[in-house]
Amino acid sequence: MYRYSLIIFSIFVLLFNSGCAPKKPTPKIVKIKPYKNENKYLLYAFMLSQNGDLKGAYRYFVKLYNHTKNIAYLKYAISLSAKLKEYNNFYKLVTEGLRDYPQNDILKRELIRYFLFKKEYKKVTDLTLKLIKNSKTEENYKFAGTVFLSLKNYELSYKSFEKAYSIRYNEDILNNIADILYLFLNKKDEAIAYLETHTRLRGCSKKVCFKLLDIYAREKDINGLISVYKRLYNNYKNDKYARKIVELLIYQGEKKEAVKFLKENNIDKELLADIYISMKDFKNAYKVTKELYEKTHNLKYLGRMAIYEYEGHPIKDKKLLNSVVKKFAKVVQGLKDPLYLNYYGYLLIDHNLDIKKGIGYVKKALKFDPDSPYYLDSLAWGYYKIGKCRKAQKLIKRVLKMSQDKEVQKHINAIEKCIKEKK
Repeated sequence: MYRYSLIIFSIFVLLFNSGCAPKKPTPKIVKIKPYKNENKYLLYAFMLSQNGDLKGAYRYFVKLYNHTKNIAYLKYAISLSAKLKEYNNFYKLVTEGLRDYPQNDILKRELIRYFLFKKEYKKVTDLTLKLIKNSKTEENYKFAGTVFLSLKNYELSYKSFEKAYSIRYNEDILNNIADILYLFLNKKDEAIAYLETHTRLRGCSKKVCFKLLDIYAREKDINGLISVYKRLYNNYKNDKYARKIVELLIYQGEKKEAVKFLKENNIDKELLADIYISMKDFKNAYKVTKELYEKTHNLKYLGRMAIYEYEGHPIKDKKLLNSVVKKFAKVVQGLKDPLYLNYYGYLLIDHNLDIKKGIGYVKKALKFDPDSPYYLDSLAWGYYKIGKCRKAQKLIKRVLKMSQDKEVQKHINAIEKCIKEKK
């Protein structure tokens, strides 16, 4: 097991030497020296580190560096001293390393971190400026941007991140730039322009587009939000983005645009039907719901078809009523939903098709929601239709406390008239 661990750790050291080295070659002040106990000490250091003995591991890495001058061991010792919060040792190791490797950017950055911890901000600023002047790498500019941001020097932070972004169009760096421009420099248009330009040239990834969404939301820019959600939908074809687009279009009062978007992308037909209903376009709502029913055979869609068919025809002739009743009869047999039970019951009552049967269905709906003003109104209307006006009056008074609907007013007038006539 430890032989395997040693192999893994040796690979780590190799990567530390190569992957973390500065991009441009640095002059070698010292040569890495062979050491007979190197593998043994490395194994000890690795075992102690795995077992949580960081101090023991630290001591072995210091020995390894002192004997070999291999900078990978020094970096690991520095890392451990930071974890142990032994900052004097941290400083000692960094300065010793810089004597051996004066051009090593990693060590320079560690020295800046030390002075940042010590709150020696003048030294931090001077060393950071010197770092990016002498070694213009993406990593150094990113580091400088973070340092200057912590010092609240937003202009220098912005310029540093901008340099890093110009080297490689990194999205994390871009978001940092946008945050600084928007939150700290009050350059909102520039922040948006940076993000928008990136999305036009390099695509609208979630990371960048979400940053844009955040800014557009803060600015209450609905058109901006719609534009970004459309790009996200085109990229990822996720229906949640489509729903956001539709919600925003409806919020703007652009229901026709919402319908157009849903139809063009052939998504969320149920939402499409709901929009048609909000537009009182029962014909198209019926058509879309019929497609859903034929595809799924879900009785809720058949129930909605019955409602839309009924509401969409101003003339309630016998042919229409027969068609609607036939649909409802099938729905209530297989689906105990109070909405359809009440609607079917009220239809039977109001059109005198089968008042007692209608009352029975309304009562079934009331078992689900005994205090619904709509269901109580239907029942009151049923009692009125069979001449039980006192009973109807008692119910409709309960309804009036909850609803002042025109239909309710019509019913109370008829019920009150019935009571007067029977006196």
